Amino acid sequence: MDRLDAYRLFVRAADTGAISRAAREMGLGQPAASRLLDALEARLGARLFTRTTRRLALTDAGRLALDRARALLAEADDLEAAVKGLDRAPAGLLRVAASVAFGRAQLIPHVGAFLDAHPQMRLDFVLKDERVDPVAEAVDLTFRLGALEDSRLTARRLGAYERWLVAAPAGPAPLKPDDLRDGPTLDFAGIAFGRRWPLSDGRRTVEVEVRGETRASSGEAVVDLAVQGLGVAMLPSFVVAAPITEGRLVRVMSEWSGPPLEIHALWAARELPRKARAFLDFIAPRLLTSH
Repeated sequence: MDRLDAYRLFVRAADTGAISRAAREMGLGQPAASRLLDALEARLGARLFTRTTRRLALTDAGRLALDRARALLAEADDLEAAVKGLDRAPAGLLRVAASVAFGRAQLIPHVGAFLDAHPQMRLDFVLKDERVDPVAEAVDLTFRLGALEDSRLTARRLGAYERWLVAAPAGPAPLKPDDLRDGPTLDFAGIAFGRRWPLSDGRRTVEVEVRGETRASSGEAVVDLAVQGLGVAMLPSFVVAAPITEGRLVRVMSEWSGPPLEIHALWAARELPRKARAFLDFIAPRLLTSH
């Protein structure tokens, strides 16, 4: 086993929390895996893990080494891909993270067409509304809405979605921003500006303080509440596009919209792995045209 194998074992053990599981994935026995990690720690002159019978935890040195090891392995994989030929089809497992609503509305509908074009690839979607740490969860490609905060990651801006005002067809029908102050509104906990809605008609911007009688932390839940006629909601266009097409919601005050919601693709490696690049190149032109 070479040094790259040792780093690969170290990364998998950190990701899975178990040396035994990482060893199985690499086809190693437990004693051989332990010897490989012991040799790596001896070479680095530092303990990488604190090991107990119940828990495997990274030391400070281990946390520092983990980011460097990921970058090293990514560069090694890219080097092998380049040497073997750029025309080789992307292959293997790709882990993609996104919020639940974005993933279901913008990514999942295109999976069949992507796999038809790349039959040697497999996809694992990590869909959750809480923020995903791509490094800790071994995610290859992350789609993130809104402001970026993590400087460890490489980012590519893909565009921005409009935020639309929507309501049930038979629900409240405000005609101007001031009508939102006293009418029933729905509070989406996922937006940074809360109940103070900034709205623009392209010429001027106003800020309206709404009552937000009912609140939900999921965009899809807010859609369900709006469909029941419980108030006006302000949501990203990709969340409400299908309900509008189906006639369950309508846009109100269509000349007004909220602040654009930016979408970025993020990855932890210095260079985007080929399999992730294949997915991003396929999905990026389909995002802003499918809402």
